[in-house]
Amino acid sequence: MSRPIGISAGAKPPLPETTAARALLTGAEVASAPDLPPAYAVAAFRSATPSGAAEVASLLRTRAGALSLLSPRGGYVLLPCPVSRHAGDIVRDLHSRIGDGTWMGVSWGRRADLPHVRATAADVVTVVLASARDDGVYELRDVLTDVAVLRQPSVSARLVRMIQPVVDRPQLLEALRAFLDEDGNRAGAARRLLIHRSTLDYRLRAIERLTGARPTSPLGVLTLDAALTAHALVLAHPFLPPL
Repeated sequence: MSRPIGISAGAKPPLPETTAARALLTGAEVASAPDLPPAYAVAAFRSATPSGAAEVASLLRTRAGALSLLSPRGGYVLLPCPVSRHAGDIVRDLHSRIGDGTWMGVSWGRRADLPHVRATAADVVTVVLASARDDGVYELRDVLTDVAVLRQPSVSARLVRMIQPVVDRPQLLEALRAFLDEDGNRAGAARRLLIHRSTLDYRLRAIERLTGARPTSPLGVLTLDAALTAHALVLAHPFLPPL
């Protein structure tokens, strides 16, 4: 009778790290394996260049108990982590040793929950990449609204329809992005665009007419930002390797 992955006593040697990682991330029977950690921080990541994934692979060789499932520019990393509050710090430490141009989404869970944990980490990094955020380590709390939109296709589709008239008008799209990047500061957005503030105000009013969302209100900012992310996700390519 074969033993679950990770049991080294008995007839079968441990399976390769990639096989163990795939089994954990897909929910294969590993719950009774005594020599696997009880919980992991799971990082889904994407690198701008193939060297990023190679750096990750090299660093993991010195991490006891670490597992990975990698492609040339991304993949999944499983780092032993006994409690959830340390997950972000563990992954940030790994990221700090990698060069620029790597985005990581991190989540935490016990072995039996790792398929769900993987999905959360993948959603986080997918949203981060689609919304063109700076490279770094992100947790669900950093992109909670956008991930909620991603997981509700009907809401996402409605937001895409709402924002499409703005996307079709480059000047308005540029104005909206600058306004959001400046956290709603109209003077800062106008300086960024090299236009007069009154010109920016005109464009913001046009955005409101087209979408029904007021860019200068807190609710409007949240709605328009989520709509831009939803639109970007429609055009996004798969960022992570299949399991």
